[in-house]
Amino acid sequence: MSVLSTLLMFSASIASVQSDCYFPVEMQGEFMTQWKESQEIAYTSISLTYNSVPSWGNCHSRHRENVILRDSSSRGSDCFRCIRIIQRSVNVNQVHVRNLHKCFDTEEEALRDCPTSHEVTSRAVEEIMLYKTRGFYGESAVTQTHCPFSGRWKFSYSNVEEAAGSCDSESSEAGGCPSEFMLDLKFRNCDFPDFEMSFQCLGHWSGEDGRNYLSLLDTKLPQLGEEPRPRYRCAVYQTDLHSGVTHLALSNDSTCVHQLESHVSGYETLRLERIELSPKPEMGHKFPAWAQGDWDKVHVKGSELIYRSKEELTTYHVDGLISPSQGRIVSRISTACGELGYACLALEQRTENILELRIGKIDSKLDDALCSDEYLDQYAWITVGKEVVRTPCPLSGTFHGLIPDAEGLCARSSTSCSRPDQMEYKVYNCENTTEVYEDRLYQCYGQFQDGGLVYTFTQRLDLPVQECFVGTTRDSVEHYVMEAGAHCKRGKEPSLYGMVMLKEEDLICDEIIEETQEPVLRPVTPKLLHPTLRPETGHKKHNHNPNHHHRSSRPQSSTPPSINQVESSNSSPFLTPFPGLFILLLVSCFWC
Repeated sequence: MSVLSTLLMFSASIASVQSDCYFPVEMQGEFMTQWKESQEIAYTSISLTYNSVPSWGNCHSRHRENVILRDSSSRGSDCFRCIRIIQRSVNVNQVHVRNLHKCFDTEEEALRDCPTSHEVTSRAVEEIMLYKTRGFYGESAVTQTHCPFSGRWKFSYSNVEEAAGSCDSESSEAGGCPSEFMLDLKFRNCDFPDFEMSFQCLGHWSGEDGRNYLSLLDTKLPQLGEEPRPRYRCAVYQTDLHSGVTHLALSNDSTCVHQLESHVSGYETLRLERIELSPKPEMGHKFPAWAQGDWDKVHVKGSELIYRSKEELTTYHVDGLISPSQGRIVSRISTACGELGYACLALEQRTENILELRIGKIDSKLDDALCSDEYLDQYAWITVGKEVVRTPCPLSGTFHGLIPDAEGLCARSSTSCSRPDQMEYKVYNCENTTEVYEDRLYQCYGQFQDGGLVYTFTQRLDLPVQECFVGTTRDSVEHYVMEAGAHCKRGKEPSLYGMVMLKEEDLICDEIIEETQEPVLRPVTPKLLHPTLRPETGHKKHNHNPNHHHRSSRPQSSTPPSINQVESSNSSPFLTPFPGLFILLLVSCFWC
């Protein structure tokens, strides 16, 4: 038995005693939250460990965003409370709770007390914002995240409590250049003395109420003689990337509810108008009709395309000029902060829901040769999606597999008749299926073929992450699958290094299925008696890449490696870190 397998078994025995469920590693860390009992804006620290929120309780059971906590300290015997927790960004978790001080005798009572989406939307339950200050796995205290709007602007400002504190000066400027994770405000020639503010963007998200929210960190502490102000701010914004106008309203503290109603109604409001660095081309080549509209981080309107790169923290503005061949357009390339040059933009419609693009070599001269294979093929595809049509996941039924190099851990994926476009994925103890370490839900956007392999593009619904998987199939029962990063990276070899997944049950659905109706599952073959038993197939034994490390979702006392180290390797979004251990948590095969 390997050292890794021994560690995993030991960790599993600890985990099964200590906890009944686990928080995703992406949510864990030390956080600051506004202390509601203080008359002034003050903060207190809260920890979120792999299995508990100290002072709130241990993780007892997870029901998607609702978590039942078991508290053994508040009244001498176990009681239960429900919190609704969602990761809004890598830096921000948002919690909603009906009454944090109320604890119930049974789990069932606590589950009935969970906040509903309607109550969150109407602000009928308490909100608790958690701002990360330290991670448990070596990552930065605050991770740089892309601001939802970038470039240079002139702006006007108003304060709801101080009419004399407004500013409508043409001299005031805002900007995030060259760092598109910052928002700097320079107040000039206002009704008050000149001063500057600087914010770091912590994350942005679409709320249950349909509004766009932005979390900010004030990087300049109040100086001697200045009034104290919130260190963390929450804003509602609305931006038009093409017109360059953004409306932004901020709350009066670190919550997202106090004196914050809309993008034009808040404690403080700003109107930002982008300063154009260069005129638009008079003549342009319009991008294809199928590409027009919003594709998550890509926005297409006429002959203009805007791509916001999360990885590079850069916003590219692409103006189409000439199309020397189908799907390839020589374009002028600039960023929100300045001119770059000319490059070829390749656009491909993989499905109704999936668009891929790549930007070739950037040159100072306009030349059709920029769209040649020599200049373009060395650059990777960028994959984005939107739900034009609801597309069923290509996997139908239930699949399971033994996780490589992780003795005793299995994975299972399943689809339902009511939501065939969503897939549930679990990692669990092979000997005790109720001991679940990962419970994820994926939205499938579709799949396409390239180079003889099938790529499936998904969005995680429990975390704000997009993931792509590549696979191939041997027969209708046995499949190979591996991760392909966020952008369907080519060059993977799932038949050599992928995880073996076995079909366990078919899903049989009537033509019309009520959402409450249970799906009918039919075993594929009686040979698959246990998820840990792999049937003999008579072909060469499947080999796994010896250099491919795996992380486990289980606690262990040794110091873990840095998350940044893991993300910079050949590992994937399915490498889930937990202290000192690695397990490859791969979604099951999509290829039937």
